[in-house]
Amino acid sequence: MTKDKILEISINLFSQFGYDGVSIRQIAGEVGIRESSIYNHYPNKQSILNAILDYYIEEMVRDEIPIEQAAINMDRGFDYFYKAGCDAFLSKLHEDKMMKITRLFFIESYHNDEVKNFLKNAIIEAPVYGWIDLFNMMKSKDLIRQDCDVKQLSESFFYYGMFLLYEHFIINYPEDDEKFLKEFLQKTQKHARIIFDSVKVEGGY
Repeated sequence: MTKDKILEISINLFSQFGYDGVSIRQIAGEVGIRESSIYNHYPNKQSILNAILDYYIEEMVRDEIPIEQAAINMDRGFDYFYKAGCDAFLSKLHEDKMMKITRLFFIESYHNDEVKNFLKNAIIEAPVYGWIDLFNMMKSKDLIRQDCDVKQLSESFFYYGMFLLYEHFIINYPEDDEKFLKEFLQKTQKHARIIFDSVKVEGGY
């Protein structure tokens, strides 16, 4: 479909040159249609960006582990639980399109308010709140200490992974994606284990 191709080409161009560095004319040229034909599918360039953001969230949420399922599997151990969540996230990043969109977030967030708010609310804050819910559940099951600050704990878990993504997409770009994704799982799992061990109750995970 032409609309899908417009989205695909836009992702490629935006991730390479930035949102402001790409024109509707350039997108149309890469797609192989007239500039005016773009508007049969998207009213403006901003609507293309909005469609990209919606696509990213839809894809990520599709494989998200529900909190009810997490609760059922808690007795299988923390390493299993953490790796299951991380694997779901990384399985999406193995897709070239999702890697390009992720880079787009980072390169656009410093000057595009819409992308910045999306990154802040959907990519950073929402997962942290998810971790807060899970750690509160662990508290209720006496798996972690009652005196630990679950918000601080959640941020400590999640922010390290965000730094590794920033390092890959901005500081070390271009870098081998497959090598990075393999190291990402190893590093974040080790980091999570160290932090979790500091708050688990005696005889817990």
